[in-house]
Amino acid sequence: MKLGSSRMPEMRRKLRNQPAPSGIFQFSVFSSQFSVGSKIRRNAGFTLVEICIAMGLCMLLLGVATLSITGMQDQARLKRTAAELEMKVRQTLQEAVTNQRLIELALDGGLGGEEGGRVQIKRVGDKSFRNAKRGEVWEFSPTGICEPIEIRLTSSSGTIELGFDPLTACAVRRSVIVNG
Repeated sequence: MKLGSSRMPEMRRKLRNQPAPSGIFQFSVFSSQFSVGSKIRRNAGFTLVEICIAMGLCMLLLGVATLSITGMQDQARLKRTAAELEMKVRQTLQEAVTNQRLIELALDGGLGGEEGGRVQIKRVGDKSFRNAKRGEVWEFSPTGICEPIEIRLTSSSGTIELGFDPLTACAVRRSVIVNG
């Protein structure tokens, strides 16, 4: 029997049961990561491959979130342009009634708001949308009636289609389509 081998378990018990002096951290020399006849245990932590995979997943999620936010911003911009166009039409009708005179709104430019884009119209009797002709106008009567019309505004962000009621000049049909 070896001298050190019989005392090892006994020394371990004594060292573990002794209270640590105040202010000093206790650790055991005998609780090493090595054991006789076995391989070295792996330290806790992440490998480079695991970190790269986690970083790749984070970048993928960030990219998807960025695209989603951009689409929401485009949709908000288009809806704002549609609301501005509708407000401009209602104000024009109100001005015609207030001033008791016929007011014409130019259709060949200026209806796009800050979004800009191509304006197409569909009047009563038209089968499909067409580009507004140069000098073409939309009439608002002093009696509070406007010509029934549908307007399509196409820009780089998407397409807005509004169908206006002749009595209220409010959009009764509204469609906002975002590109992308």
